[in-house]
Amino acid sequence: MQILFALLLAAGVAVLLLLLVQRREQHRETVRATVLRTQVELLKAAAADPELVRAAAGTEFAGSEPGEVRRHLFFETQVTAWELRWRIGALTQRQLRAHASGLLADEEGRRYWRRTRTDRAVLAGDDEKLRLFTKVFDDALRTPQPADAG
Repeated sequence: MQILFALLLAAGVAVLLLLLVQRREQHRETVRATVLRTQVELLKAAAADPELVRAAAGTEFAGSEPGEVRRHLFFETQVTAWELRWRIGALTQRQLRAHASGLLADEEGRRYWRRTRTDRAVLAGDDEKLRLFTKVFDDALRTPQPADAG
């Protein structure tokens, strides 16, 4: 009888530990989603304000036309929004591939991804989901475009 009680107690503790781990991971994902939403809002605000455009884009765009910087921020906002949807499971891999292909279909989108790819890969770190997100865009970048094939 004591063995049965010990086994039930151990099982109960194991279930509680699993729930704790699951809840912690869920909390992390909620925080990540909140941060990404905030980032999208900041990028939108920056794109609307000429003074914030340059601050948001950084020194890489020091001599660039304001329109180029705003387009870069627009792409960044799009990709960040897709990343948020990907993280929370609201975007399938097939949909993500379609978005990546669409964004990288022209040279401006491809230039955007070349500029930001390294930083995004570093931020992905060991996060398998984010690494796959980056890989989908990398694959789309390597896919020859109609103008490239000729």
